[in-house]
Amino acid sequence: MEETGGVCDNPSMITKMAFLLTCLLVGFPVIARAEEQFPADVTAFVRNAEICQYLSGEWDSSLPEDRKDALLKEMNARCTNIHVVQEKLQRKYIKNKVIASKLNTYQF
Repeated sequence: MEETGGVCDNPSMITKMAFLLTCLLVGFPVIARAEEQFPADVTAFVRNAEICQYLSGEWDSSLPEDRKDALLKEMNARCTNIHVVQEKLQRKYIKNKVIASKLNTYQF
């Protein structure tokens, strides 16, 4: 008995799968390049936001005093008013969906 109706037997399905694969292969690099091309103020915010999140995860009351002091110094330099900067950028780039989406990934 001959089997029919498989995906490979359906030219329409093969065309759809090829189209989907092409979209995925072409689309992902475009999205990645869009993030690399943020304006300088957004890039600076993202860098500081990432550092703030990292530093907050490092904090522990059982750390030696010199490590706590170093973390506090870095947190004060990078994280003071980070939420204010975020809100300012959100207002500035409210119409840019890619930037707005990136800014909204941070919770401070």
